[in-house]
Amino acid sequence: MKYYFVFFISLLFSLVSFAQSKPAVALTDGATLLFKNTKSKLTNIEKNWLFKQLQFTLSKDKKQFMSDEFVVTVAPYVTDVNKDAVEEVFIVMQSTALFGNIGESFYMFIKNMAGNFEMQPELGGGIAMILHTKNMGYPDIGIGGPGFEFPSYRWDGKKYKPFKKIKDADLQSGKIKYMNPDECSKLYTETLK
Repeated sequence: MKYYFVFFISLLFSLVSFAQSKPAVALTDGATLLFKNTKSKLTNIEKNWLFKQLQFTLSKDKKQFMSDEFVVTVAPYVTDVNKDAVEEVFIVMQSTALFGNIGESFYMFIKNMAGNFEMQPELGGGIAMILHTKNMGYPDIGIGGPGFEFPSYRWDGKKYKPFKKIKDADLQSGKIKYMNPDECSKLYTETLK
């Protein structure tokens, strides 16, 4: 009887251990290139999903991102803009052939209540500015470019929505303070082990 009990317990532990272990998910070639020099807590599944959202292909040598026949420079910036220990991701794209006068656009991804990343559909189409003003813990986001006024967006608890115009003069004078995603990401990733 003692032998059967030990055998049963051993089998039970083996089954529990097997059920808890998940097979490792490999990075796709695109996600590998995208996150090559990026420090984060992102899982391989999240990195693969984020790359897929960009809808870019890789060049034949797998060293550049392509949109049709145009090369696109792509840089991810992982940060924690609302200081809740859950990462947000800015992905900045540059191409003189695709993004007009500015030559730049961006996506911002935030995790929802289920823990899955969602793209913020209102944001993009210019240069990301992470403003020092906040709502519900999230900073307002400005979108810069040529001109005298720029749109800003405010977090409503679920997504970013149009908020108000900000003046270039206020940005230049320092009346409105902001950081770019690169600066914000550096501050965050320095805290990672």
